[in-house]
Amino acid sequence: MNDTAGHTPDRDDFFGRSIAVTGATGMLGSHLVAQLVRAGYRDIVLPVRNAARCSVTRATLERLGVAVPEGTLRTVETPLTEPARLAAAVRGVDTVFNCAARIMSGGMTAAQLIDNNVTIARSVTEWCLATGVRKLIHVSSIAALGNPPEPGLPVTEACEPEHVENYAPYGQSKYRSEREVWRGAAAGLPVIVVSPGVILGEGDPSGDNSAALIPAISCGQPFYTDGLMSYVDVRDVARAMVLLDAVPQAVGERFILSAGELSYRELIALGARAAGRPGPFIRIGRGAVDFAYGCMRAAIALRLTKDRGVTRENLGSVLRTTRYDGSKITRYCDFAYTPLPETVVRVVGSYRSKCRR
Repeated sequence: MNDTAGHTPDRDDFFGRSIAVTGATGMLGSHLVAQLVRAGYRDIVLPVRNAARCSVTRATLERLGVAVPEGTLRTVETPLTEPARLAAAVRGVDTVFNCAARIMSGGMTAAQLIDNNVTIARSVTEWCLATGVRKLIHVSSIAALGNPPEPGLPVTEACEPEHVENYAPYGQSKYRSEREVWRGAAAGLPVIVVSPGVILGEGDPSGDNSAALIPAISCGQPFYTDGLMSYVDVRDVARAMVLLDAVPQAVGERFILSAGELSYRELIALGARAAGRPGPFIRIGRGAVDFAYGCMRAAIALRLTKDRGVTRENLGSVLRTTRYDGSKITRYCDFAYTPLPETVVRVVGSYRSKCRR
């Protein structure tokens, strides 16, 4: 256990600081705002491109039963891609939690998604440096990490990628975004980076986040692959970020956030069971995945379905069997992950309840 585990600064000084959350209208960002309010923070600034989107944040707070004291949240409408305008709009912030990024390139080219995410990370970092922010907690992804040194070993925080150009656009964008943040660290900005696995949580399943998985795993589809993926509860990611904010020794560190792996068969079976549907029973391999990708592109071309920006690399990930070690955070603070079956049951239940209304 890290020597500083359990150490919390003076409560009034600590929770009296001004906090900013970018990406507060997304699934993770809105859950993070809820966690910050619950923890006792009372001055939270939400820089957003479109203030109307804060309805998502309010809906999350309401669903989680989080009462927000008057004056706790301040919305500032400003672009996140222009550091000068961002710095002019938001000053006097002590800590920034950066959750802003696109996951899928629906409506964008792959190059535009990469540019969007990297520009936001660069802009936020420059804003922090220009205005004297004392800490930046940045959300990256396991998609930005490299392979383990030997087959069979799990990926750790030390695994750097070698051929980023072969990664899916999202992975490329998160790797390059991290580089912008670490450049800020080299310039003197205290930085903490969290790298979550696929985040499971309550969100808009039609939007640009991993909530789009939920309809797919709750419909009782018969197909599965032998691949597996690392997952983590959205509430765990939000809680981990808040806990790490109170640990001085976490500065300059990267933390994989992973509750463990589920095979796609296990994930689909859990979702189907929670929805009262039959589980998967037809195994498919590379050929079927490639065929599915071709069918998807054809359906998009014919305007039969929406283009969410799923790439061949994205779809091919269902065949991977990489494992990730998410234990590092437990050596820095008192933290335990929510069991993945519990998360799947809760999230599928929430989705089905919403569908019935």
